[in-house]
Amino acid sequence: MTDPTLVFASERDGKPEIVVNFGVFAGRQATHAEISRLAQTLLERLEAVEIIAEQRFELDDEVEATVHQVRVELPLSAGGHEQFLMELVESWALDCIEERRSITP
Repeated sequence: MTDPTLVFASERDGKPEIVVNFGVFAGRQATHAEISRLAQTLLERLEAVEIIAEQRFELDDEVEATVHQVRVELPLSAGGHEQFLMELVESWALDCIEERRSITP
């Protein structure tokens, strides 16, 4: 078995995207405030961005899993900057995960 990856590059409908396996590492969905913070960070560098926070169910005869992912669809104009943007998104994800871990009841 391989270790899950927090952030990776992908492509959907011919457009580049960055995928965050948020739930695997955070154990929860990303909040609206966290998504807004990600958008603000990316909009400092891009003209537009689309962020999708999704909950998917993966099922077969033996396993049932709920997957919480955040997908950042990049404009074609972001070409050549994907690695830098992936680093920004990964930094955001790690900050979000760490913030919630440090909150005590």
